[in-house]
Amino acid sequence: MHNKRLISSIITASFMIFSQSPSHAGVYKWIDEDGQVHYGEQPGNTSAEKVPIRTNETTAPRTMNKDKVDMVNSDLEEKDKKRKEAEEQRKISRDNRKWCNEARSDLQAIYARGRMREINEKGEYIVMTEEQRQQRISAAKKKQREFCK
Repeated sequence: MHNKRLISSIITASFMIFSQSPSHAGVYKWIDEDGQVHYGEQPGNTSAEKVPIRTNETTAPRTMNKDKVDMVNSDLEEKDKKRKEAEEQRKISRDNRKWCNEARSDLQAIYARGRMREINEKGEYIVMTEEQRQQRISAAKKKQREFCK
């Protein structure tokens, strides 16, 4: 007995939902007291008139043939590829700026100091020879030429 009521309620609710779907609903047009034109699914006042809804080729759903679908997919893939390339180029540019700034900083530090020293594997300071200093300058300039474009 309880199951019959439940099934009956479900059927009734389903019928109510489907019977009031937008495809069966009308569109009404009316003018209010202030002269404003209104449209709605329910008439706003007694002078509302039902607006006919045309169905023609422009309102019918369109289907795309396989060639158009392939063309759209190809365009999307091309845009995605260009986006990824641009992203990669931005990353390279950021890295290049970083290395360029590093090279400039190295050169500035080398020129600012009179004598340069480094720490060896024993943790002791060792003064660099002029030849070693020139090698450092040369390496920093090469790095600068490569990344500071």
